[in-house]
Amino acid sequence: MTTGVVVEELSIRARTGAELLVPTSFRVEPGTITAITGPSGAGKTTLMRAVLGHLAAGTIRVSGSVHISGQDIFALDRAALQTFRREHLAYVGQDPGAALNPAMRIRALLAEAAGRSAPAEPAAALERVGLPQHMLRSRPGELSGGEQRRVALASALVRGVAVLVVDEPLAGLHEQLRNDIAALLRSLAAEEKVAVLVSGHDTATLHRLADEVICLGEPRAALLSRLPATAVPGPVVDEVALRAEAIAARAGSRLLLESVDLTVGAGESVAVVGPSGAGKTTMARVLAGLHPQASGRLEVNGRRLGVGAARRSRRDRRRIQLIPQNPLSTLNPKHTVLQTLSRPLRLSGTRSREVAGRAAALLQQVELDPATLHRYPDELSGGQRQRVAIARALAAAPEVLICDEITSALDADTAAAIMGVIDRTRADRGISVLVISHDMSVVAGHCHRIFVLAGGRVVEAGDTAAVLAEPSTPQTRALLA
Repeated sequence: MTTGVVVEELSIRARTGAELLVPTSFRVEPGTITAITGPSGAGKTTLMRAVLGHLAAGTIRVSGSVHISGQDIFALDRAALQTFRREHLAYVGQDPGAALNPAMRIRALLAEAAGRSAPAEPAAALERVGLPQHMLRSRPGELSGGEQRRVALASALVRGVAVLVVDEPLAGLHEQLRNDIAALLRSLAAEEKVAVLVSGHDTATLHRLADEVICLGEPRAALLSRLPATAVPGPVVDEVALRAEAIAARAGSRLLLESVDLTVGAGESVAVVGPSGAGKTTMARVLAGLHPQASGRLEVNGRRLGVGAARRSRRDRRRIQLIPQNPLSTLNPKHTVLQTLSRPLRLSGTRSREVAGRAAALLQQVELDPATLHRYPDELSGGQRQRVAIARALAAAPEVLICDEITSALDADTAAAIMGVIDRTRADRGISVLVISHDMSVVAGHCHRIFVLAGGRVVEAGDTAAVLAEPSTPQTRALLA
C-alpha cells in the first residue's frame, strides 16, 4: 500500500471559471517534509484543503487525485471521510488558537484528541513539543501564539496520525521561534515517521526545513530586504491621539501586561514589537476593549475610554478598530463582503439606500474591485480577505487603527501592497495607526516610532531608525538576529 501523501495532476476551479489551482503533482513520503509556497492567491490554501478532502463552496475539482496512505480522499463519502481523517490526518491551521476550546484545560484538550487508543500520554506529548507539564493546567487563552501552535502539534502526536498538514506555521513568529517551530517539525517527521505537508511565505526557512519545496504561481522577483536603507520619516506630531497609561492585563492568575505606557500621535504610525508571548496581541485587545481582565487609563483624542470590564458606548467602541492577524477567523463565511461591510456602515449612520455605494467606495479605497462585494470569504485570497478586513474597520470611521500582524501570512509583494493601503489611508484620513509585527522590514519601512515589549513590559522605545540602528536591550537585538 502506498503510504504518505500522493497528489497527481490536481486542478481546481471556481464555478465562475477562475483557475484556483493549476494542475499540481507531488509526493510526501513518511519521515519527510514537503513545503508549499508562492504568492497570495496562488492556491496554497486551496491545495491544503484538498489534501484534507475538502473543497470550498463554489469550487470544482477539474482533474487529478489525492491519496492518503493509499486511500483516494475524494472517493469517500462525508461520514467515511471524517472517520478516515480522525485516524490518519491532523491539521494545524493558521490560527491554531481558534481550534482550541477556550473553556477546556490543555490536559482535557489533549485527552479528547487522543480518544481511547492513544499511543502517547498528554504529558509526554506536551514535553515532546517543548512545553512544560504545568501547562496541562492552563487554558488556551493563557498561552502565546507560539505555545498554542505547539499544543496543536501535541494533539496530533497523541492521536498517532501518519500525515500532518500545517498551514502557515511560521507566520507571525519572531526569528528564534520560527527556527524553533521549524526544528520541531523536522524532528517530528524524522523521529515519528510522519509525512508533513507545510505551507508558508518564509522561503528561506522553508528551504532549510523541507525535503522538497513546491512553488505555486509566478515566482517573486525578490524578497524584501531585512531592513530598508532608509526609515519612513515621521510626521510633525502636535497632538497625542491615543494615550495609554499603566495598562495591566491578566488571563486568570497569569500576568500578561504590567504597567505599560504607550502613546500614538495624530496621524502617526507606531510599532509594537517583541517576542511571542510578550503581550503584543493582549495590548491590542485591551486598547480595542476586548480583554475584560485589564486596568489602566486610556484616552483617544482627549476622550476617556473604558478599560477592561468598564463599558464603552457604541461611538467609543468605534473610535479604535482592530484588524486581526487572520481575517478569515472573524469574517462570517455565510456573509458576502457587502453584508460584512453593511453592519458597521449602518452603525456609523449610513442610510440604507447609501450602504451599497459606500461599501463599493470602501473597496476601491483598499484597492479591491467593487465586484468583490458579492463574493464570500472563502472565494478570496489571503490578501483580498485582509483588504476586506481593513475596509470593515474603516467603515466604522475610527480615529485609531490597530493592525495586528496583518502581513504575517502574506507574500512579500502582497504584504507591501497591504501596508501601502494602510499608509495611504493614514495620510488621507488622518488616522493614527498602531502596527504589531515581527517583520522588522515592515516596522522600519512604515512606522515612525517603536515600542519593544518583553515579559509584559516596555523594555525599549524611541525613534524607529535610532532603535533599530543601535538597540540597547538584548530583546531588541534578538528581534533583529
